[in-house]
Amino acid sequence: MARNTPPAGDGPLFDDRSEEGGDALASKPRRRAPRKLGLVPVALVAALVGTGLWGAWVTKALLADPGLPPIAKVQLSTIVGEYVQAQARSATPPDQVTAETRAFMAEIERNLKARGAKGQIVLVGEAVLAGEVPDITADLRREIYARVKMPQPATADAGDVMGAMRAVMADPAGEVGNAAAR
Repeated sequence: MARNTPPAGDGPLFDDRSEEGGDALASKPRRRAPRKLGLVPVALVAALVGTGLWGAWVTKALLADPGLPPIAKVQLSTIVGEYVQAQARSATPPDQVTAETRAFMAEIERNLKARGAKGQIVLVGEAVLAGEVPDITADLRREIYARVKMPQPATADAGDVMGAMRAVMADPAGEVGNAAAR
């Protein structure tokens, strides 16, 4: 039997050879198996990603203020209450009280915005229900009163009824009355 003739009964569909007598598979380009990704490129990419993450962490650690906790709480009602009580006990004229109170509130806002710009999250103390969150009320109070003067209590004048009442209440057992009677 000749090499170019197909075996009987198989027909042209099962013929491995082309009509020219050459091999059909030899005329078509052979497909290679898909190339697998090697271990070296995967390791290089993983090392690059790891180095980038480590660099970001180091940068954040170096730029962060070590004394500034990332989350803190402040008792604003305490600070504002102290200031309002001090203003009420002072002999400051009403128009000056308004201006000083505005300056005080603006300083609180400026301070809290500055802390936020540094990346610190400040929660109002009354809103913190549980957990260990550092309290920065004393720090905030010190920073605010370094810029805004705390109102001073009024002094007792002869014509100042409130001042006279404070003086009487401050002296034990009515010594002020006894001194006036002598």
